[in-house]
Amino acid sequence: MTLFCFQIDVVFESGQQPLEDALLKLQSCYWTCESTLDSFLDFVKSHVNHSSLESKITALGLAGPASEDVWSLDSRGFLTLVVGKETYESLGLVGKALPWRERKELHVIRISIRASRPSTDCMRAWHAFGTKEAHAIRRWDSRRQPWKVFYHCEGTDDSVLAGSVRHELSRRVRNSGNLYIPDPSREAIVSRKHPSGDDNGEWEDAVAALFEWVAMASLASPRLSVNDHCDPYIAVYTPPEPSHGGNITTMRWNGFIPASFVRTVLQTITSPNAPAAGFVAVTAQCIGSSPVSYLPTESSKVPPVRVPRRDAEDTWSLVYAKDPADGGSWWALAESVGQWDQRWG
Repeated sequence: MTLFCFQIDVVFESGQQPLEDALLKLQSCYWTCESTLDSFLDFVKSHVNHSSLESKITALGLAGPASEDVWSLDSRGFLTLVVGKETYESLGLVGKALPWRERKELHVIRISIRASRPSTDCMRAWHAFGTKEAHAIRRWDSRRQPWKVFYHCEGTDDSVLAGSVRHELSRRVRNSGNLYIPDPSREAIVSRKHPSGDDNGEWEDAVAALFEWVAMASLASPRLSVNDHCDPYIAVYTPPEPSHGGNITTMRWNGFIPASFVRTVLQTITSPNAPAAGFVAVTAQCIGSSPVSYLPTESSKVPPVRVPRRDAEDTWSLVYAKDPADGGSWWALAESVGQWDQRWG
């Protein structure tokens, strides 16, 4: 499950009013504040569910351009810090060096804010938040400026940290006409049965062409226009086959987007009440500054860590379609992950 995103695009063929109306109803907000980590964790404790792995708050703390230190709080109540050499040597909490030789000066420290550490074989990777951890964080706070904190908290405005500023996710709807729109099939994409009979190269080309179209649609590329006559010396584009001419609608949300909102978007497009015409594409661009990008489905697994970078590549696209013939559905997912990310292995 994606932890934080800063942009989500949903692309579908125009004219599907029930789907568009359902998506227009989706909204979310987030808060920003400046706080010490110690003060923020005091606030967090009342929102962390100590009996399950679903808490009401997620957060990201950024130190600023002059520091490599960063932390994130995920929906399970686990705090992950990635800190530079100077911070690690003075903090007094045991962590682990990141596995990349070029960035071995960075260390990851994992702390459970819940009443106990994860009851797994990998529990040694986690500190249980106690007196030692609280004192270490308090000393750290005394030597540094407050954090810039972005957080999402379920509940009313009365349940947020004092001094926080509320932000609504921004949303924009764009309608584009007379474009090439692919007609992907379950057999060609999911079953790897390309009409040519080639189950490898042709299939890879078909999938790549489909996701290339999704990216270009999100960017409102003029190359998708049926009437495009770009000089071939500047750009050459051939739409996926088969395709037809039509109109598309693109909805875009921007802001500090929590995993709960992403889940709601996916539940909306896969709802039995959603129309069965064509397909829907969802593209999420995730926040590269977070030390944790992804939460494994299995709660016993330690989340993969990465080098937090503002320009880190972390994007995924999902194509979801219903088969009007039998009422079934299929999907395909493509993910683009950048350098220094443990999801590479």
